[in-house]
Amino acid sequence: MTISMQKASAPAGLEIPSWDTAITGPVVDDRGRAAVAFARGNSATVLTIQYDEVAFEMSIGDERINAEEVGDHLRSRANGRILFETTTLGFVETFLCCRGLRCNGLKKLHLLYVEPLTYNAPRRSQVLHKRDFELSDIVPGYRAIPGAAFHLSGLKTQHAVFFLGYEEHRLGVALEDFQQTLPPENCSVIFGVPAFQPGWEMNSFANNVRVIRSKDISGGIHFCGAENPAAAVDVLEEVRASLSPGGRMLVAPIGTKPMGIAAALFAAENLDVGLLYDHPKRRAGRSSESSSWHVYEATF
Repeated sequence: MTISMQKASAPAGLEIPSWDTAITGPVVDDRGRAAVAFARGNSATVLTIQYDEVAFEMSIGDERINAEEVGDHLRSRANGRILFETTTLGFVETFLCCRGLRCNGLKKLHLLYVEPLTYNAPRRSQVLHKRDFELSDIVPGYRAIPGAAFHLSGLKTQHAVFFLGYEEHRLGVALEDFQQTLPPENCSVIFGVPAFQPGWEMNSFANNVRVIRSKDISGGIHFCGAENPAAAVDVLEEVRASLSPGGRMLVAPIGTKPMGIAAALFAAENLDVGLLYDHPKRRAGRSSESSSWHVYEATF
């Protein structure tokens, strides 16, 4: 798999093909509205997709289908030009659609991502809370994703890789929930450096360091660009190559969306890789305005 990347301050700076199908998710902020408008303006058909982690179902427009059947549902589109609008599309939707289309012959796809100009923090004056961004309303917890779940047990060595963002409780909950099967020496973390904007990496460092220290994570600390899924895939390949024979690799994409794109593509290409995900519900108005625009091209 190869990933090429374009970046511009506005859509006019991108080399834009026309797409047969764009797959989008629900809009919650300014950049999402801009991204969906772009997708609609450059695609023949637009599908809005959302995953229900309780029912294991996918809504596609007004239809609801079993999440395992999304590939068959989209099969007729596998030979067309497809755009995943990942600013609005969730991680699970990206993975399930990518895997389903990949299994039905998809060789190439494009993914759009628009960075936020600012993340909106709560209106708090206390210094203690200055890095508390509250990007999610609800985090249901770690639940299986169809086609990417493993039974966690102590019978096989399992190594988990966590892409980290601003919300430290997501890492803490995972380590609590799986403390019997994911010892700290079998856990790695990846920070997004360089960040979207200079200094933003400090929010991730400061918010996660307490959990890393208290849980004594010792499986490795890695870095890749927060906006660079190709570099993120390289880190995943590096970690995977270091595992002992028979070891299982689990990826927890709880960092930036481009890191999630990397995890989705990596797991779609490597069916023996498991995913850990806690299905957060994105907060409305979580960011304001738009910054850089990215179009990633993945070729399998």
